[in-house]
Amino acid sequence: MPKTGTTALQAALHEARPQLLELGVRNVSRGRHDMRVALTAAGTLPYYWDTEPFATRWSQLSERFRSSTERCTIWSSETLTQASPERIRYLAEQLRREGHEVHVVLTVRPLAPLLASQWQEVLRRRGTEPLDTWLNRHFDAVSVDGTTHGTWTTVMPELHRLSLRRVIEQWGPVFGEDRITFVVGDPADRLFNLHVFEGLMGVPEDTLRLQDLDNASLPYPEAEMVRHFNLAYTEGGGDHATWMFTVGGPGQLALRELTGLTPYPIRTPRWAAARANEYVEGWIAAVEASDARVIGDLGNLLVDPDDYPDDTTPPETLSVASAGRIAEILFASGLEHDASAPAPTLDGVAGKDLVREVARRVRGRVRRRA
Repeated sequence: MPKTGTTALQAALHEARPQLLELGVRNVSRGRHDMRVALTAAGTLPYYWDTEPFATRWSQLSERFRSSTERCTIWSSETLTQASPERIRYLAEQLRREGHEVHVVLTVRPLAPLLASQWQEVLRRRGTEPLDTWLNRHFDAVSVDGTTHGTWTTVMPELHRLSLRRVIEQWGPVFGEDRITFVVGDPADRLFNLHVFEGLMGVPEDTLRLQDLDNASLPYPEAEMVRHFNLAYTEGGGDHATWMFTVGGPGQLALRELTGLTPYPIRTPRWAAARANEYVEGWIAAVEASDARVIGDLGNLLVDPDDYPDDTTPPETLSVASAGRIAEILFASGLEHDASAPAPTLDGVAGKDLVREVARRVRGRVRRRA
């Protein structure tokens, strides 16, 4: 699942490739996380990416997985949790080999703090809603019993994607419930996930090591500045493809590297933490009633709402130092776009987005001629 320690795990798996191969474990990804290959596999690659190269790489990756002769073969991507039931069956067809078992392993963490983390990730993809508004919309999209309301194309509602019940119901019949493993992180042990995966792969402890990663979340004031930038950009007619190739691309990486900021964690409000527990209780019951394996304590997925703030009013002020640094990042990412970013394709683009994209390209030509 996203925001459950996957970045640290994938970095450790990537760094340990030579040692793992010597121990009979093959990692079929080319990099730390082949996200766009995984999006292709899950059937959720956005329209603005050229599909052909990633389709080719997905074909190569699935072939490496199927044909591997090592005793253990692995592939890691939280993106796969976006797959629809039809695509889950397709994944099984592409990854299975006669006489071999395919196991699905998911890292999970408490829903309440995860929701605040997911909201910030949405800001990195041009999100414009305040945290409370975003939370209410997603709670309204999925009932506690798992019933979904409304329709979607590629990005399913968060509480549907994150549901352990849905994993049992949709992935279980395809791969087998007994081949699904949930790894529930230990909040007191940063190495828990790494040691669990060492055990699953049958390699010595400390084969996987935490890497020095710069993956910190933005403080709340800085996150709110990005949200208001997104809002202004969207209200001004900015298209999503251009945003993703600038702020969502090199700009996002630069934002992650901001250091020395005043800490101001983004916390899920108390009311949402209480509601999250209602969903999680049902998920735990579904897992316990299944044949899935659990490593860790499912009780760790529940939280005490009293530990969460009652007032989460968004901050309205930001230091001029932070504002200047973020403005420079946004400005630089825009300057780099025409020179270095691939042009988005128009296949499957809605009419409104098509008009915006054509206008953007015209503006780009005018600037270059000037």
